Amino acid sequence: MNMKKIVLIGIGVLVVGGVLVNMGSDEKKETPAKKEETTSTVVKNKESEAPAVTDAGDLGDYHVAIKEFTFAKDYSGADVGVVEYEFTNNSDTNAMFLTSITTKAFQNGAALQLAIMAEEGYVDSMTEIQPGATLNLKVPYKLSDLSAPVSVEATKLFSNKEKLSKEFILQ
Repeated sequence: MNMKKIVLIGIGVLVVGGVLVNMGSDEKKETPAKKEETTSTVVKNKESEAPAVTDAGDLGDYHVAIKEFTFAKDYSGADVGVVEYEFTNNSDTNAMFLTSITTKAFQNGAALQLAIMAEEGYVDSMTEIQPGATLNLKVPYKLSDLSAPVSVEATKLFSNKEKLSKEFILQ
């Protein structure tokens, strides 16, 4: 096994570990699916506020936008959905997307696993950026179905107070 594959597998293990740590939340909120090509919602834990519709917003000291969805193949040729995110560091210290934000993708009600890609450009989540900087990155997920919608969620790491979400209708 060459060094590049070992590094990519190690990165994948770290990302999956971060996702699993945040999956233990007791909070259960559901947002109804809408019959639009793309839908999005933000949920806050304040009973007096109605959720606003958005696929971009501030999650703690970071601004995140769930942008686009494209199809690709992973290192073994399996079908992958690639979600593009925009991450802006509004804190006073350097930050990485991987250690600041948790993302999850769902299809048919089940969480999708992160995919390991052979091409470059999919490890941007470990890029450290300075305060005020913005990073566009791609996160690949293994698809279970090529036609069922994919719902994506983003929260601040270890917090479910604010959640961005977006649904991609596959065609």
